[in-house]
Amino acid sequence: MKKYYVLFPNHINGLKLNEILRRENYKATIAPTPRELSTSCGISLLIREEDVENIRKIMEREHIETLGIASIEKYPDL
Repeated sequence: MKKYYVLFPNHINGLKLNEILRRENYKATIAPTPRELSTSCGISLLIREEDVENIRKIMEREHIETLGIASIEKYPDL
């Protein structure tokens, strides 16, 4: 199962996008950035796959600085 993370250069941009997404009724969760993606500030937004393209448009429209959206394969705990 893939998980999608919006990565940020600083936490302020992450908090700003989270607030915008909440206002626009998108589901996003503030999460620690996975080690595999650790080039960012330490927080990221975990988003749903079906929202990726709409969130990209929101980031562009709102001029939110990000390091992009990355996905990683997560396996269920055994």
